[in-house]
Amino acid sequence: MARKNYQKELNSLREGVIEMGELVHTQFERSIQALSDRDKEAAREVITTEDAINEHYLELDRKCIRLLNLQQPVAGDLRFIVSSFKINTELERIGDIAVNVAKRTEGGLPDTQTTADVLSMAKEGSTMVADVMDAYGAVDVGTCREIIARDDQIDQLAIHASRQLIRGATYIDTDATDLDPYREDAVRLLLTIDDLEQVADHATNIAARTVYMATGDDSLLE
Repeated sequence: MARKNYQKELNSLREGVIEMGELVHTQFERSIQALSDRDKEAAREVITTEDAINEHYLELDRKCIRLLNLQQPVAGDLRFIVSSFKINTELERIGDIAVNVAKRTEGGLPDTQTTADVLSMAKEGSTMVADVMDAYGAVDVGTCREIIARDDQIDQLAIHASRQLIRGATYIDTDATDLDPYREDAVRLLLTIDDLEQVADHATNIAARTVYMATGDDSLLE
C-alpha cells in the first residue's frame, strides 16, 4: 500500500469512527427521549436501528484488521489503529445499551422519582458520549482527562437512584398490594440504572484510549 493511499486509509478510519460515534449518540438520544416520553413507538424505532449500527461496526472492524495486516504500522499509527479498533467496540456496546433501554421502554416503565433520576443519569451519559467523541476527533487529551473525572458523578447518580427505588419499596402495603407489577418495574429500573452506569464507563474507556492514542500513556487503560 503506497504511503499516500495508506494515509488516506487512516483518515478514512478516523472519519468512520467519528461517524460511528454520531450514529450511536443519535440512537442513544432517541432512546432517552422515548423513555422520557413513555413513547413505545419511538422505542421500537430505536430498536430497528440496531442492524445499521452493527453493520457500521463490522465495517470499521474489518478496516482496522486490514490496516494492521497489510501495513504493519508502528508507533503512533499503531496506537491510532488499535485505539480506534477498541473505541469502535466501546461505541457498539453503547448502541446495545440504547436498544436495551428502548426495549424496557417498550415494555413499560413507571412514572416515578426513580425514573426521573434515571433520566438525569441518561442525559449526563449522553453528554459524556458526545464530548468524548469530539475529543477523539480533535485529539483533545485535556478534555479526555476531564471526562474520566466525570465518571464519579454518574456513579453517585446510580447510587442515589438505586436508593430511591429501595426507599420507595418500604412504603408499599404488602398486604393490600399485588407486588408482581412492582417487582417487574423495579427489575427494569435497576437494569436500566446498571446499563446507564456502563455508558459512562464506555465513555471513560474511549477517553482513556484517546489519551493513549495521542501520548502513549497507558496508565488510564483498564
